[in-house]
Amino acid sequence: MSLKLMDIITENHKREYGCVMLFFDFPELYKIQDAINPDDLYEEDDDDSYGLESEAHVTLLYGLHKGVSDEDVKETLKNIDFDVCKLFNLSFFKNEKYDVLKFEVGYTTRGGAFLSKANKELKKFPYTSDFPDYNPHLSVAYLKPGMGKEYVDKLKRVKDYILTPKEARYSKTDGSKIKIKINVKK
Repeated sequence: MSLKLMDIITENHKREYGCVMLFFDFPELYKIQDAINPDDLYEEDDDDSYGLESEAHVTLLYGLHKGVSDEDVKETLKNIDFDVCKLFNLSFFKNEKYDVLKFEVGYTTRGGAFLSKANKELKKFPYTSDFPDYNPHLSVAYLKPGMGKEYVDKLKRVKDYILTPKEARYSKTDGSKIKIKINVKK
């Protein structure tokens, strides 16, 4: 790939803010998504981040400012012991433009709180957010307004899941994505 083509690709994927996410292997996500009618998805022509969620993840912090280095994020996450997460309560929340079908994400042991700890530590860097409270969730799909309740009712028999995180990624404002090895309790 030529440098000029790479510059164009990177330029088209620039974001205002950076984001740190925790990723999981969760093939069942795609089985759940099979129940969603494509006509019910919210999508935007110039933005592929809507519709069906393509990779199972929990956002640790969205809103990091340009200039937060890879090393800062790696060092912060290095000091956190991640563990298994419980996905439960398939539900939704509303936004002006769409409904988000999602699982709540919690801990399997008392005192886990590693997701909240990661969020708190990452907030020590410059960031912008309209959401003061951290509520970890795993998005399933972005739906057209008013469709969330229909799919919660339709999928009410979906069970809870226990997942082990596999890696973190720092999606930077320049469009680059940095994989970060994490400590996972055995």
